[in-house]
Amino acid sequence: MHDGHDEHMGHHHPQEAASATKEEAVALLGYMVAHNEHHAEELTELAENMRSLGLEDAAEEIEGSVEDFKEGNLKLRSAFTLLQK
Repeated sequence: MHDGHDEHMGHHHPQEAASATKEEAVALLGYMVAHNEHHAEELTELAENMRSLGLEDAAEEIEGSVEDFKEGNLKLRSAFTLLQK
């Protein structure tokens, strides 16, 4: 798992996304979908760790959030596919 700082330094800000060309928007959205999938994997690992520590309630909450995260990412992937047409 990363520390959350170095890897995120290159993130685009909303102002940059708002002024992006279609090609830049497609590239940014593609990046974000993959990035979100990576975070979902990390959160799943965190939930497993919480469960192994006997923190079942926390594990269940994290797993629920991962499901929500994945649902949102499906919508982003759909938008990405539409933009590629």
